[in-house]
Amino acid sequence: MANHNNQTPRLRLDFLQPLQELLIEKSVDPRALLARPEFRDVLHGDSMLSNPRAQLQVLEMVSKIINDPSFALQLGQRIQIASFGTVGFALMSCTDLREVIKLLIRYHAIINSGSAFELLHTDQGALLRLQITEDNLLLRQLAMELSFSSLCSMGEFLINRRIEGAELHFDFPPPAHVESYSRVFSVPIKFNQPHCQLAIPERTLSTVIRTANPGAQVIFLQQCDEMLRSLNRVENTAASVRRLLIQSGSVFPDIQEVAAKLHITERTLRRRLSSESTNFRTICDEVKNVLACQYLLQTEFTVAEIANLLDYSETVSFRRAFVRWNGVTPSQFRQQQSMPSIA
Repeated sequence: MANHNNQTPRLRLDFLQPLQELLIEKSVDPRALLARPEFRDVLHGDSMLSNPRAQLQVLEMVSKIINDPSFALQLGQRIQIASFGTVGFALMSCTDLREVIKLLIRYHAIINSGSAFELLHTDQGALLRLQITEDNLLLRQLAMELSFSSLCSMGEFLINRRIEGAELHFDFPPPAHVESYSRVFSVPIKFNQPHCQLAIPERTLSTVIRTANPGAQVIFLQQCDEMLRSLNRVENTAASVRRLLIQSGSVFPDIQEVAAKLHITERTLRRRLSSESTNFRTICDEVKNVLACQYLLQTEFTVAEIANLLDYSETVSFRRAFVRWNGVTPSQFRQQQSMPSIA
């Protein structure tokens, strides 16, 4: 087993990056903070990459050490929707807020946040109710603060304004830092309610998403559905790598990052892929080629935009790779596929 004592603990990207940024803004060195002895057990090994409860424990300790009980609320506002990879892009491509909520419910298992939302319909609109399987009351409250703070922030980002007419309910009494809630949330808040939920009126559900892109959504939904199916079947190593690469969105992880997410060493990953008659570079090329062809056939993205989506810093590099994979340039491929066939 690798020795992690001298390494920076690794959390999920959508949690670690905003956590570090927020700590730095508060003049706290995140590397020094997470290296303290009290974090040793909860940050042991690579399980933090997929353990939402461990992240809540980290959040609890950080809040106590820096003496800021509103830290979870602030952190939720920093989590970017794009950090959810393909699911995030699928949400951004939705037509309206109603569609966003449906996809959020459908693909919550892929995000693996440790909590899930239930959608309930009423005569007035919809209730987005939070379901949390956590017995520790403090961790449960932190999970609610983090979840609703990020949810409302992302919702406002998608529609480019506040969520009109919405109301937020919490099933616990007003906390000591209750004044922080009014600074974070732009919607009315009620405490001591039967459920934790966001109530959204019917008229607001039809609010148009500013990043709507029906063409791109076709591809993102295909990828999300494939990831969802993969959660329910046993995968070989190559299939697991493909899933992680597709799930990453437009920022493809390197082999070290993929190995860490699979909880194995890079050496073990290379050995297993070799036993399956493939390698990491080949799988990366396969995934990028499939996505490139889908983008070319099913969207109106330019070649430069597709190159950027596939993590190429220069369009010319993408063109060369595409020719190597398919024997034609991206533009030629698009033109050939769009030409009517001759009987």
